[in-house]
Amino acid sequence: MRSTTTFIRRHIYGLAPGEIFTTRHCLSYGRRSAVDQALARLVKQGLIIRLARGVFVREGCPRPSALAVASAKARAFGKQLAVHAHNLACELGLTGSASDGSTFAVPGSSSSFKFGALTVNFRRTAPRKLALGSSRAGQVLRALWQLGEAAVDGQCLMTAAMALSRSDRQEVRLSAGLLPAWLTDRLIA
Repeated sequence: MRSTTTFIRRHIYGLAPGEIFTTRHCLSYGRRSAVDQALARLVKQGLIIRLARGVFVREGCPRPSALAVASAKARAFGKQLAVHAHNLACELGLTGSASDGSTFAVPGSSSSFKFGALTVNFRRTAPRKLALGSSRAGQVLRALWQLGEAAVDGQCLMTAAMALSRSDRQEVRLSAGLLPAWLTDRLIA
């Protein structure tokens, strides 16, 4: 009978160079405790690198970004991942506070994990906000919604509008049913 480690090695060598994998990808090769032990041995032997708890890549591959690691971790738990609305607001110039880009929006509960010296945060976000999507219009709407009613003034709306094309503005109108009333009133008025 082959060992759990043998099956995991085959799995790792079957991956494309630089492809991230998680502990959950290997659970079909043995009991959880055996899989954890095998992965720990492979890390110790230098065959794989532990990027974060339960997230690995084969040795010799370039270090992936925080977004790539966060995406792999979210997929392993069946979560949808999106750029957090605060980061979007910073990118659009709607807020002056700095963002390190290590906070992501997810449905379900909030959590965090270490990726090297960086703490990556998953922040619970309402499904309605995530339903706006990752299109340019969806990003602008999520950023405005994040800022809140008190912060969204005429200047803020003008800055946001400059980031939208004609088709994006049409998408904003079609998304009115997902938005809070205060934001719909300001955008569609």
